[in-house]
Amino acid sequence: MSLLQKLVESYDHMADKYAGLYIDTMREPLAPISHTLQNAQIEITINNEGEFVEAALISKKEGRTLIPVTLKSANRTIKKSPHPFAEQLEFLSGFDTDLQESYLGQLKDWDESAYGNKFTHAVYMYVAKNCIIHDLYAAKILESESKADMDKKKLQSTVYKKCLVRWKIKDVLTNEVTDTWKSKEMFQSFISYYNAIITKESKIGLCMITGKNVPLTNLHAKNIYPLQSGAKLISSNDKQEFTFRGTFVKDSEDFLTVGYEASQKAHNMLRWLLNNFGLIIGNKMYLYWCPQGKYVPSPFEDITNDEDIISDKEVLFHSIFQLDIKGLTEKDDVIIASFESLTTGRVALTYYTEVPANDFVRKIKNWRESFVPSGTSWRPSLYTITRYAYGMERNGKIDITDGNYTKHLEELLQCELFDEPFSISLKNILVTKASYPKKYKSLKNRRYLTYIAALVTRKYINDKAGKEVYTMILDVDNNDINYLMGRLLAVYEKAELDTYTAEELKCRIPNAVRYQTMYAQRPAATLIVLQRKIVPYLNKLKRRKYNLYMKYQNLFHEIYEKMDGRDTELNTKLNDAYILGYYHQKESFYQKEEKPEQIAI
Repeated sequence: MSLLQKLVESYDHMADKYAGLYIDTMREPLAPISHTLQNAQIEITINNEGEFVEAALISKKEGRTLIPVTLKSANRTIKKSPHPFAEQLEFLSGFDTDLQESYLGQLKDWDESAYGNKFTHAVYMYVAKNCIIHDLYAAKILESESKADMDKKKLQSTVYKKCLVRWKIKDVLTNEVTDTWKSKEMFQSFISYYNAIITKESKIGLCMITGKNVPLTNLHAKNIYPLQSGAKLISSNDKQEFTFRGTFVKDSEDFLTVGYEASQKAHNMLRWLLNNFGLIIGNKMYLYWCPQGKYVPSPFEDITNDEDIISDKEVLFHSIFQLDIKGLTEKDDVIIASFESLTTGRVALTYYTEVPANDFVRKIKNWRESFVPSGTSWRPSLYTITRYAYGMERNGKIDITDGNYTKHLEELLQCELFDEPFSISLKNILVTKASYPKKYKSLKNRRYLTYIAALVTRKYINDKAGKEVYTMILDVDNNDINYLMGRLLAVYEKAELDTYTAEELKCRIPNAVRYQTMYAQRPAATLIVLQRKIVPYLNKLKRRKYNLYMKYQNLFHEIYEKMDGRDTELNTKLNDAYILGYYHQKESFYQKEEKPEQIAI
């Protein structure tokens, strides 16, 4: 219920600014109450006296159309309940007289009510002439005006009879043309008209969303979830197998009563948010927003900010909610939610949390700064961390097939939202994978993995200690044996690499990388192997690059001197600090040789 309440609150805050408004940066507009969005294929212009002017095909890009709907027409399946205004050709053509009469009868009631207008009157007069198919054929929109072809021929993959028509009305005196699907006058006309009907015909009762006695409904909007057509958040027909009702057995109103207006606001708002700002990961959609309509930093920037996932959510929110973070008050909050559709026609809320906006901003800032220090070249996204922790390399890319990866992603999102430490299992799996570099043919992937493992390990150790034990810069004063062994491994690797030709760099793997797995498990024995294998490469450097030779000899001397007399400490496998020493030493080599964005990744 909290979700629905926040959606209603969001609608109340943002409707005046966004309801019915087509914005170029959005996929679709926020639907006003008693309206929905459908794809129109045909646009007909008539004048306000009900005379045909012209017709045009609508491109798929321009087809999203706001149309008035009743409860029955919005939920129609087999039953043919007409939409009040924009409608499919089968209701307008006259080939099925029952459908046309039901459409015209409903439109006439609206037109003759206190809420009718020149637009409803013009369309009523035109459709009543029963000439729409002939006019569309004459305008070369349809290739045939035969009834038999209504089920056969298609426009934009839609059979003729299912093509939705939207209306433009031209004033005969001023020549002004009104797009009725964008007209605030039309929106308010139908809202007022249908509200009068709902108030008269619906049962009055307690709305569990608003706490008010209002007209109720048990029919709720569908098509709110972009990943599945027709999906509903609240079902109106799950009388068997779907919902456990406990002792409430009379009918659906025993366990949930929702007001019509609240239902419209909540579902229209959710659809707008999901379609414009929802982030798709696997078969789930993630969403965040401030119900007060204010800008807040995106937690999803950290889900997808790398080159493998394209996301413009942060930019879009900047353009929509032009408010500074300083404009947030103690009363403002942020909603984080995820949705999934596992059953046809149903969408489920799988994650939900409310966070005070100021805490939200502060915790995200603190977490990001403690994860990646300022000046560090690249912050991996939460999705990237998840991929490298639970994925495998395929064709040069890290591909994740773990069916639980959305669960892992949510766990990371929780860490960021609530400024919590990484789990020990995540840290362990990244360090373990980084210790198996031979499983990764791509040098880029090996570098990314080492970098991510070092970042996660650093934050885990620092959080556990409650202070900054490690930075992301080489600490030459750190005498921890594991850290020193990591540094030593990096020196062995770089000393060998510096003897390679350009061609060898593309295909050869240095011994330090080959033996890294053994090195982490049996450091003392493996170190002897590396000492022996580095000799020919040091000799090459001595002959060809004497300055480099002396550089590495000095580094070996410095590190071995710190390890002198500590051989017994190398009889057990290395702990996580080794990956930090390894990364830090490597980074110190590259930062002087490469551009900042290339460092260690």
